[in-house]
Amino acid sequence: MKIPYFFLLYLIFFIQINTQAQGLNSLKPSILIVQPIMLQDDNGENPASMNIPKKLINKAYEKAGISFRFLEPIFFNNTKARDGKINLDKIVEKAKKLNLIKGQNDIVNMFFVNAVDGNKGPLGRAKMNGNLIFISLGENKFESYEKYRNMQAFVIAHEIGHNLSLKHAVDDPNVENDIPNIQGDGEFKDRIDPKYSLNEYQINQILKSPLIHPRVKFLSKKEGEVAILDETFEPYFSNLQIREITAFINEEVPYKNLSKARDFARKKFQSAVINFNTKEKEIITYAVNEVLKTLINNDISLMYNHPWRFIKVQSWLCGGFAHTRGTYIILSQKYIDRLIKGWNENMDNTLKSNIISKLGGLLVHEQMHSLQRTFKSKFDKLYIDYWNFERGKVKTEKEIKLNQVSNPDAPIPEWLIKNKNNFNEFYWVRTLLNKSPKIPVMGKDFQDKVFIVERFNKNFRVKKDLNKNLISLELSDIGFYKNSFPVDRGLDHPNEISAYMFSELFQALYLNKEFISDKGKENTLSFLNWINVEMKLN
Repeated sequence: MKIPYFFLLYLIFFIQINTQAQGLNSLKPSILIVQPIMLQDDNGENPASMNIPKKLINKAYEKAGISFRFLEPIFFNNTKARDGKINLDKIVEKAKKLNLIKGQNDIVNMFFVNAVDGNKGPLGRAKMNGNLIFISLGENKFESYEKYRNMQAFVIAHEIGHNLSLKHAVDDPNVENDIPNIQGDGEFKDRIDPKYSLNEYQINQILKSPLIHPRVKFLSKKEGEVAILDETFEPYFSNLQIREITAFINEEVPYKNLSKARDFARKKFQSAVINFNTKEKEIITYAVNEVLKTLINNDISLMYNHPWRFIKVQSWLCGGFAHTRGTYIILSQKYIDRLIKGWNENMDNTLKSNIISKLGGLLVHEQMHSLQRTFKSKFDKLYIDYWNFERGKVKTEKEIKLNQVSNPDAPIPEWLIKNKNNFNEFYWVRTLLNKSPKIPVMGKDFQDKVFIVERFNKNFRVKKDLNKNLISLELSDIGFYKNSFPVDRGLDHPNEISAYMFSELFQALYLNKEFISDKGKENTLSFLNWINVEMKLN
């Protein structure tokens, strides 16, 4: 896409100066993550009302030091569930089968419906000390839009309170019932006013909830063993093949049965989880805070409002490479040791800046992967509207599947590169394992292959030659694609391209260096344009 010259000047200006004078003090110390789920009819139309007055809800919990992180809404097509014609337990059961419930009981899953058990809103239902909420906001029958917004904020804040163990004021001797409170009576505006919304007892109860997370969290071995298996945002273990499992765990898999092999992989991944030590926590926390300062100063709110949650693993897992699962960043002992090498209390500012630049660059790279699965439509815009990829499902080929490498940060190979000379032909980049070694080595035995695919009905299939062999190329054979981006790594998937580019942008901002180069200049400018539009809105 063409970028006007005046906009080029604006973008250069954008990356050279700070646009906001906020500091770390503007961020609340704790985070509560909410996954909105919007009910629609069976055809994916006519959604229930979903309005989330984020500022008002955050204000209601201000005294507790909590910031709400509302993820991008996901959609659930079920007319009866939307209209309250089936009970809540059945709705949850159906949602679980569709993998719509997110997290490991550490995220609030909030369903927006037209009615709850046949009753229309405004009302809500929440599981006490749970992670499920149903909200029916109803129609605006108030004399002013302001009152309607206050009502919406109150209903959501009130039901979240139940998830956080708060009872109704009338049932709780620790809460006065004759003054406004998010669990009591009064004007909606007063009940969400931080002057009244929560008392000290309620705040202490809330902060004990497993739904409340510190802004930077290091999972214990026990917590990490659960989190590392998370597949609620996208499939991973359930799609693994035996050869890639062998590479990931650096040993032969003792099963030929795929289901048993995948269970074996899960256990091996869990066994790799270990605890962070105090020094590692201190250095990574310092690095995160430095990253946050740069993100805040450049108003990149989509990332600076996101939680930073870390799992530590032994170096043999996945070759020691950093990766992500769900909303967690997974760091190996080898990676941590390498990135914090040289760190000491007496180091000069130059060494400190170099260490933070590299460590921070890794952290924002991995955090981009978390954002890619929690704000999917924003990245769809980048890949389709700005970078001209096309999404497509390619018919499975056994030869590719058996030797596939499932990138944990881009496990769905759904993006195709358009052939400008043939509307029906596309390039599909896949990372495969070399066929020879019994135990493939991570990285060393990876190869990027470019398959030519063509439209087939509503999907795509890999083209074959006259001998029915799959037609493939090397990345160097599609030089126009390699040269269209400023990075040389991660070209197998736009998730990796955008993560590598954002890492380089962070380092440029942190070290006050130039970011734009001649290589891939057009896509770099469009990336900055996208950041300015999509990553500054939360």
